[in-house]
Amino acid sequence: MSSVIVPFWASKPRPIRRYRNIVIKAPCNLRCTYCEVKKARIDVEKTIASVGRIIDRFRPADTLLRVEADGEISLYPPIIDYLAERAVRDGYRIEVLTNGTRLPQCLRDGLRWVISVDGHTAAMNSKRGLKQAQIDVILEHAARLSADLQCVYHGQSVEEMNGFIEALERLSFKGRLHLLPLLALGGRPLEVHLDYAQLRKAPFLERKEYFDRWDHIVKHGRRGDFVCDQIVNGFNYYVSDDHIEMVKCDCYAPPPGYTVKGLHDELEYDNFPCGTCLSHQEFNNRRPSMDL
Repeated sequence: MSSVIVPFWASKPRPIRRYRNIVIKAPCNLRCTYCEVKKARIDVEKTIASVGRIIDRFRPADTLLRVEADGEISLYPPIIDYLAERAVRDGYRIEVLTNGTRLPQCLRDGLRWVISVDGHTAAMNSKRGLKQAQIDVILEHAARLSADLQCVYHGQSVEEMNGFIEALERLSFKGRLHLLPLLALGGRPLEVHLDYAQLRKAPFLERKEYFDRWDHIVKHGRRGDFVCDQIVNGFNYYVSDDHIEMVKCDCYAPPPGYTVKGLHDELEYDNFPCGTCLSHQEFNNRRPSMDL
């Protein structure tokens, strides 16, 4: 008897929250070979004040805030404490992106979690430098928390990816598995490709249209006429101590003039200069976290 898979994105049109991403310039405790994070120092008090100024711009009832660091946010417990306070006290819906190396110590009531991991084995995470014991802890907590997972696809085999999906099924994983293709820098086309037809299908996997877009970018070296949900409904804020910058999207470095220093009105664009990227926000509006 065949079973019916109901994907996470299979929902009717509905009212959704606005999506605002806050990225803190901070160091990291991993040295991923595909990452461009540079050395940084952080003033925690000034950073918290800046994050608070951004949060105060939005209403808790109609916004999903995602807070992350260029490096690793869980290295700074006071920042996590502050986010949890705003979530519990003021009712904000806040998700935090972490590399999972400080689980479970970083967990706080009231926060939602997104965890970066490139598979279920040490071999799949070789570019991140994670050991198997760390990966096991990450996946255990991802399942328990119904967290979303971000996996950078940098050439893992189809067999490895299907093994990863099976491992999540065994854990009764209820979050979302986002497969993010490793970006080619400098606006070059994507250099990695993953065939959706060969992947084990699961409710938490990205929809086929996501992989169709991936196929198009690989084949044509550019995005087509499809629009990412970040452009539809998102905005980015960057925090470096008491300095704040705003940009519609930074997945592919926008030309000069699109990044604004300080807090100002958010600017929308009829034709934002998207590059060759395919990001985790592609179908962001379909996520249950975006429900009002």
